[in-house]
Amino acid sequence: MGMAASQARLLSITARLSDNEQSGQALSYAKERLADRSDQVTDEYNAALSATKLQIMTGYANGEASYTDISFAMLTSSEVVESLGKQYIVTDTKGRVLVTYDVAKAFENAKGSLNAFLAAVGEGYSLSDIDPSKKANDGASAEMEDKIHEAWDVYFNSIGKTFGSDDDDEVSDNHLWTFDYVDNGTEIGNGYATITVGGTTITNQPINFEGTNDEQLELYNYALAVTESYYSDSHDFETINTQYNKGNSSMTDYYSNLYYKMLSSGYYTYTDKPAEAQDNDHYVYDYNLYKGASSSTTNGTPLEDPNTFEEYLRSGELVLQTYSLTEGKFVSTSISEDTCIQEVEDETQIAIAQANYENDLKQIERLDSRYDLQIKQLDTEHNTLQTEYESVKNVITKNVENSFQTFG
Repeated sequence: MGMAASQARLLSITARLSDNEQSGQALSYAKERLADRSDQVTDEYNAALSATKLQIMTGYANGEASYTDISFAMLTSSEVVESLGKQYIVTDTKGRVLVTYDVAKAFENAKGSLNAFLAAVGEGYSLSDIDPSKKANDGASAEMEDKIHEAWDVYFNSIGKTFGSDDDDEVSDNHLWTFDYVDNGTEIGNGYATITVGGTTITNQPINFEGTNDEQLELYNYALAVTESYYSDSHDFETINTQYNKGNSSMTDYYSNLYYKMLSSGYYTYTDKPAEAQDNDHYVYDYNLYKGASSSTTNGTPLEDPNTFEEYLRSGELVLQTYSLTEGKFVSTSISEDTCIQEVEDETQIAIAQANYENDLKQIERLDSRYDLQIKQLDTEHNTLQTEYESVKNVITKNVENSFQTFG
């Protein structure tokens, strides 16, 4: 091999040795990162082993309490109301009640009428407890008329209004006034009751609320409901859940409590219509959340996604309240102090974490074995190149020595 060729070969081997060493160093770094990843996977798995979830009691089975994973729909469901006799709501930090879109629309369309709201929510309810099969146009009923008179008498007495009657028992055969109902549209709750006093003294006068407190408002709404259910010509109360069936009382109370809370504290819901949320604080627009698009923190709105709902409860973005029968209002509670809510080991999440952990470890082991094989191949190549390097270097050295001897 000539001097020039030997030097070219030596340079080539040197370059390959350099590449070999850099590749080996890169693989060593990769193995270190793999070890770090292995530690991270282990830490994540250990953390996941403590995963818990919230559950709400839904009744008893065989003498033991039964629980269901918590969600907005479950917490506010009729199942919880009927089995536990408890009503829950959730609010934001401002106190506004979180409701479904349908409930928000029903409240908005009711325009201040509890009876219209009740008729539009759930399966449709009414405060009336008159037999829905008995209508004024089916023949007058003294019993029904007396019941309506009594309801209005109680309301009028509460506001100090008697229309000049000296009779302590206004509910008598000698009624000083008569009632009727004017339909104002096709929806229940969109009409108004009227009163005729003394035959011709006041004719067909609408009865407006004149009270100053919630108790008087409840009396007014009840009297209005029984009047409508009996005298209205266009509304069929056989298709709505009245209080004639006592089994409807819990859900009627539920929606009435919700209505008054929305009225006093405000409310909000989620919408996928930007224009609806633009000028109305009651609607929150978030297209990605509403459609359930996943992100690093949530998979949907708290209305739709149980994980988001639980996350908001834990973080304090949503505040839990329950209705107190003794206080007659909603009072604050929490997931830690409410005896009907429990925190349990999330077996599903733990199983998922176990599967992910085992899968990650297998990938790490495969990469580690591949890196070891590549490092071994690089070591073999390095030894071969090093041997060749020494051989070529010796050839060049001898060529140099021979050159000095020839020209010496």
